[in-house]
Amino acid sequence: MRALRLGVAAVAVVLAAAGTAYASERPNARVAWHSEKHPQLTWVSCNRNAHSAAPSTFHPLSDSAAAALVTIEPETRRANATPFTLDGRRYPAMNDYEPTHAQIRSFLGAKTSLGQTNVRFNPYYQYVDGHDGIHDPSTDDLIQWAAHKWGIPEDWLRAEYVRESYWNGFQLGDLTGVKASWYTKYPPQSRAPDSKVYQSLGITQVRWTPDGSLHPGTEPLRWESTSFNIDYQAATIRFYFDNPEKSRSAWGDSSYQPCENWNSIGGWYDPYPWNNSGQAGYVKSVKQALTGTTWRSQSFLNWTAPLPSGVSLVKRGGAR
Repeated sequence: MRALRLGVAAVAVVLAAAGTAYASERPNARVAWHSEKHPQLTWVSCNRNAHSAAPSTFHPLSDSAAAALVTIEPETRRANATPFTLDGRRYPAMNDYEPTHAQIRSFLGAKTSLGQTNVRFNPYYQYVDGHDGIHDPSTDDLIQWAAHKWGIPEDWLRAEYVRESYWNGFQLGDLTGVKASWYTKYPPQSRAPDSKVYQSLGITQVRWTPDGSLHPGTEPLRWESTSFNIDYQAATIRFYFDNPEKSRSAWGDSSYQPCENWNSIGGWYDPYPWNNSGQAGYVKSVKQALTGTTWRSQSFLNWTAPLPSGVSLVKRGGAR
């Protein structure tokens, strides 16, 4: 969400300026990829009722059905799969953490700045729970899971998350000045000097504000849980694609057209007005990552993942 759309070197420079420490990745890493038995290669058909208020004809797969289609792959971002401490408080690995039922109820009941619940705003959010059910999932496993669940080509999501964060769950983006009453509502790793905060967090850079104007109910799950972060983002992309119950048309944007796959991807960056210049530029950058399969490049595999100030990884026995 309007996060850092930069090359890896630029990402490192920006985060170093923010007082960032670094976690070591393996130099000249070699990854033994597996041949997928059930790759999600295409979009599941667009909602046939996209131009009416009738219920959507698209239905996401259940969490378990999507998980059954995943081919287990090695971890290429070890920090995502490692427990950590933040200002001395311990957290489970973000790839391992599945939200509690209470957290999901809170998310579903959260309201936008206009007073709509999340499910009223986007009917697909009722299916978002981050409950992948995969034992010790890698980052790629979770991307596959969301792609199967939401019927989006998995390589498109892989490429998009390269552009968002280089698959770094600790990524910080969208440094913004905020009023004093908001500052402490952001988690410690978000806070920067001079009343500024990084509003976008997690692998897909979910951007949050306390007033409900941006992604209400996603804090703190957006950075605590990779599965929730990706599940939520994919549901949002699918919302732009399907226009369920004309809920996207309700924005009053005459330029919007449902069933446009690339513009739906670009909507994550800026959805209004439809087909705006920022959206188009974002799509171009995602296509570049897709064409180059950046997530399998040696530079990607060798990259040193940045950690925000106050975050330390907790060593645990055994290697993936």
